[in-house]
Amino acid sequence: MTPEQEAVLAQIVAALPQSAPAGWLRIVSRREGTVAEGPYSGSSVDVVVVQTPAGLEQRDYRDPEDLYWTVLDLMEDLARSSSGGSVVLSLVVDRDGTSRVDLAEEAPKVLEGVRDESSSVPVHEYLERNRAELEELAARLGAAGA
Repeated sequence: MTPEQEAVLAQIVAALPQSAPAGWLRIVSRREGTVAEGPYSGSSVDVVVVQTPAGLEQRDYRDPEDLYWTVLDLMEDLARSSSGGSVVLSLVVDRDGTSRVDLAEEAPKVLEGVRDESSSVPVHEYLERNRAELEELAARLGAAGA
């Protein structure tokens, strides 16, 4: 990634919590973009884990509306600058301000209708698969807020 792309990505990561519901713990996103077969195409699978009085819940997540063009432009730029014309960007953003970003040059799967272990399933089953880690995060953030 270029320094300019990194700066835009940092801006996106910082803004994602704006549309998260009260009690959110973690936003998880898989974003795909490609220009390999012509005009830009993209897709994303996004969830948010929320701490509620009943426990942890996973919900669908939507970016803040004002990020739409910023995300689209970044994903297209990343795809165009990749060797194969396609990228997958995985984001994990926690309420405590930490984040993880993984950028891979790989063909889109969700965009092509693939819903398996190598694409959307890990996001759709995020809470189920990471419950212990998320409960620890909830406890840590609860203690920090006390």
